[in-house]
Amino acid sequence: MYIESFQHKLAVSMYGEKAANLARMTQLGFPIPPGFAISVQAFEKNRGEGCGLSFLREELKEALGNINAPHYMVRSSAIGEDGEGHSFAGQLESFISSNQLDEICGFIEKCWRSYERENVAAYQQSSQQKLGGMGVVIQQLVDPDFAGVIFTRSHLHADAMLIEYVTGHGEQLVSGAVNPKLFHYDYKSEHIEGDDLHGFSDGIRCAMDIEKHYGKPMDIEWALKDGVFWVVQARPITTKWKEPTVFWSNTNVNENYPDPLSPLLYSIARKSYYHYFKNLARLFQLSESDIIRLETSFSNVIGSWGAKMYYNMSSIHEIMSASPFSTMLVKSFDNFVGYNEGQKSVNTSKKRGAKVQFVRSFLRLDRTLLAHVETFENRADRYAEHVNSSIVMDHHRHNFHQFMEIRLHSWYHASMADFFAMAYHGLLGKFCQRYFKEEATGIQNKLIQAIPNLISSKPVIEMHDILVELQKDEVMYSAFHAMEAGEFYAFLQNHETHDVKGRIERYLLNWGFRCSGELMLRAENYTENPSSFIALLQQYAKMGSGDPEQLILKKYQEAIATQKMFRRKIWTENTWNLPKSLIDLFLLKILVKKASKGISARERVRLKQASLYFHFKKTLNQISKHWVEKGIILEQEDIYFLTTEEIAELLDGSSLLKQSVKPIISQRKLDFQREASLAYPDDFSSSRGEDVRPESLTASGLNIDKNAKVLHGLCACGGTLQGTVKVLHSVMEADKLNPGDILVTRQTDPGWVVVFPMIHGLIVERGGMLSHGAIVSREFGIPAVVGVPGITEILKDGDQITLFADQGKIVIHD
Repeated sequence: MYIESFQHKLAVSMYGEKAANLARMTQLGFPIPPGFAISVQAFEKNRGEGCGLSFLREELKEALGNINAPHYMVRSSAIGEDGEGHSFAGQLESFISSNQLDEICGFIEKCWRSYERENVAAYQQSSQQKLGGMGVVIQQLVDPDFAGVIFTRSHLHADAMLIEYVTGHGEQLVSGAVNPKLFHYDYKSEHIEGDDLHGFSDGIRCAMDIEKHYGKPMDIEWALKDGVFWVVQARPITTKWKEPTVFWSNTNVNENYPDPLSPLLYSIARKSYYHYFKNLARLFQLSESDIIRLETSFSNVIGSWGAKMYYNMSSIHEIMSASPFSTMLVKSFDNFVGYNEGQKSVNTSKKRGAKVQFVRSFLRLDRTLLAHVETFENRADRYAEHVNSSIVMDHHRHNFHQFMEIRLHSWYHASMADFFAMAYHGLLGKFCQRYFKEEATGIQNKLIQAIPNLISSKPVIEMHDILVELQKDEVMYSAFHAMEAGEFYAFLQNHETHDVKGRIERYLLNWGFRCSGELMLRAENYTENPSSFIALLQQYAKMGSGDPEQLILKKYQEAIATQKMFRRKIWTENTWNLPKSLIDLFLLKILVKKASKGISARERVRLKQASLYFHFKKTLNQISKHWVEKGIILEQEDIYFLTTEEIAELLDGSSLLKQSVKPIISQRKLDFQREASLAYPDDFSSSRGEDVRPESLTASGLNIDKNAKVLHGLCACGGTLQGTVKVLHSVMEADKLNPGDILVTRQTDPGWVVVFPMIHGLIVERGGMLSHGAIVSREFGIPAVVGVPGITEILKDGDQITLFADQGKIVIHD
């Protein structure tokens, strides 16, 4: 006998992989069209004897009668055709036939002859895979409404199926006669993107069961007729499996962590971002099942490259895509941090009920925002009091653990401010877009400029007040200008009762920990080195800038005028629709108020965050001093090369392996020095789990044209001006600035606030709409553009440019 039904087990060596797989799946209960296979022996007999199909006709007639279908598919099933490492798909012949015996016999012979075709021989030679004979599969033809292929693991998304399909028979897809439609099924969210195949859920479940049975990613040919799903063929995916792509970016996070992170700081950051995004996830209304499912993403929100911190944007987007309002949140977050690269997969399938619940929870939490901010502020203030009053080692041990508790488990109070600042900023931008189109970003930024009592403008106001007080005393003011910074600070110590000394001491107490790298722990701040603050004050005095409070008041009046203009536009465009006018006027008022409140809350939280890290540094200094005395470490800096777990175990003597930490620290210092010497692009991608080196990378999507005359970024504060460029790499270079200059720098942080009243324009290479530079530029109404790739390499001191900030455009003049 040469023919065997799919109801029986078929050996690959006798019938080929295709026939064996179809028989296997038939017996397992998968929806396979009825059929049978002709063995390799029949092929060999025909090939060797040239006897035609006379020896096969009676057996073939009986097999066809058992199926009794009007039409059939006649397909090759060669030995070695569908291996795990290769596939001859499309190389060997398949035919649609009527139920006439002679026609079917003719197509069987054509299948056999395709074994000798030149293209098959060429493929065997190139793939180094040889065929071992030809079986033939004959199945009842399903005349489908749709047909296609399922790849149970997409090469584009590791956690998704890829489905390609055409209308009618699948041969159109194999031959390339038509371009197929495609969509993804996301395993994690159970979301089908772009699905127009109604009732395809049976196919999804069937494909998952086939993959589970075979234990490997599968390539499944299918047909859909009257809503019934059929499997036509299944074979292992032969393309080499590639780990999914991860997109990395240091945008915005570089503002807080501009320098290489010590092992201690990285161990804090990695845990804290894990909890921070879990808190945000609950604010985004992710279900507990989604939060459990996304554990890997939460655990990998950040990474370290060249010892610097990077966002794992793939993990962040995946977390946000599980929210009912994923599209808006992903866009708002990217604007928030200034990110424009990478893939952004969002879930648009959430039910209306989930969106209603999100809105209810959003409004409820909004009412508690200020209470949460005050709770966080009070917690930070109490921590500072405890640190400042601590004397014995047990106090310092307690303060260490208190900081970790606040940073890891009580930070949700602070995360509320980030969430609402981001959300309301995004909603206001969307509202402005309805009325102003291309000008929307500029209008949005004017509406929220010069927010009253914004905490981030207080330091520069107090610096101005110190200078005013200095000018009242001619001797003191003369010494201030004539002496070096350290000399003048020593001079002040001899004037204990002078108002200037008191004002400077209050400034250092309240704001001295706010400086570049304020969260780095190892960076020196103004409180620790008061002479550096005097130097900054001297630079500020040389600029001769005006009263910052008056400047803020002027910009606030501009914001009020912009609101009035907006209200007139709403009335004008809705003349005959009074209800819409009233609703939009109400929305404008509420969104401006809420966006301003969110930004203000976020800046309050960031101030207390800096205070927490400063006082934690004091705690670490006391602990490390004690350990040096006991001989546990060699020098105080060594504590920064231990992780939080190791420090906790040393404090309590509870480490699992009792060994000296000195050799560990010594080796880590060498490793840290080597890693910190590597320079990675700001944005790049890697395969998951891949340890890439910078020499193998190019910046993701970044192609800097140093001869470009027009550049673009994000509008942070509107306005148009022409001026001279000054490129600064540090705030301590502020003495280079002249009145009217346009400051160009890589990034800003709270330490830069003192230079803002000195400049007329700002361009920042890195940063988003809610970065510190963007917020403070709006506070002083300084036209600003952020997120301009490579700008510090393109522009040079003295270049003449026009800044069209409303459009995010920079024009360089010859």
